[in-house]
Amino acid sequence: MKKDQSFELYGIFGYPLSHTLSPAMHEAAFRKLGIDANYIVLELIPAAFKKLMRRSSKLSLSGFNVTVPYKETVMQYLDTVRPEARAIGAVNTAYRRGKRWVGTNTDMEGFLLVLKKDGGFRPFGKRAVILGAGGAARAVVYGLSKEKAREILMADCFPEKARKIASDMGKLFPRVNYEAVLAGTEEVKESLQKADVIINATPLGLRPRDPRVIPDSWIPKARVKRQFFMDLIYNPAMTPFLKSAKKKGHKTLNGLGMLLYQGARAWERWTKRKAPVEVMRQALLQALKEQGK
Repeated sequence: MKKDQSFELYGIFGYPLSHTLSPAMHEAAFRKLGIDANYIVLELIPAAFKKLMRRSSKLSLSGFNVTVPYKETVMQYLDTVRPEARAIGAVNTAYRRGKRWVGTNTDMEGFLLVLKKDGGFRPFGKRAVILGAGGAARAVVYGLSKEKAREILMADCFPEKARKIASDMGKLFPRVNYEAVLAGTEEVKESLQKADVIINATPLGLRPRDPRVIPDSWIPKARVKRQFFMDLIYNPAMTPFLKSAKKKGHKTLNGLGMLLYQGARAWERWTKRKAPVEVMRQALLQALKEQGK
């Protein structure tokens, strides 16, 4: 396929970035559509990141992603921040509109896309339990609220973080019933029995020796009701949380699809073309395989 005339450069900012899979999927998409572009890893310590962002107008990038720990920091250096990113409190994608940098949050979009496309789940009128109250949880709660979920309970070992999300989202989505509780309590156990979707938005499950995010005994057996369990972790593909849910007959999904779809939406913002999602998916799977995990 004939390539476009102008070369473009994209990248991802974060620290550390040794295991990022983003270059694999974006480079595969560029190759598939014959776009003359590269996607590079920009691992910078905080002082270097801030110094570079202060000169963001002179960046030779056509667009970029931002990951931990800079999703909040980057907002002050952009010309415009989209309302959904402002509400979530984090930007993971920046794109140019003329000479201006616009920040958005495609994590939320990626979450909703994977929920519907890969999970076959529609949040409208449903009850949700979110385990965790960090940045990922904020994007998830915003997405569920946007799709008119009925009830959202957030549980965290620092309940004030969950209460802050409930307060912020309650102002934007007054028809959604929010509840914020301490993780590991009876309230969480009871809510799990009634929930339609349970989402792990904590890092628990990344390492083999991690404690369980919830006790196995709290996951009900799928008798009359088959629930949907999602873990935002994608490596390992089956965390203890998902294994327990699957063993009890529930539907499960890991976070690889969210990574894929947020990347696809970012790619579309940059190129104004439809992303080759399946090509990007295969590139992610291959990259995971090559990492030997």
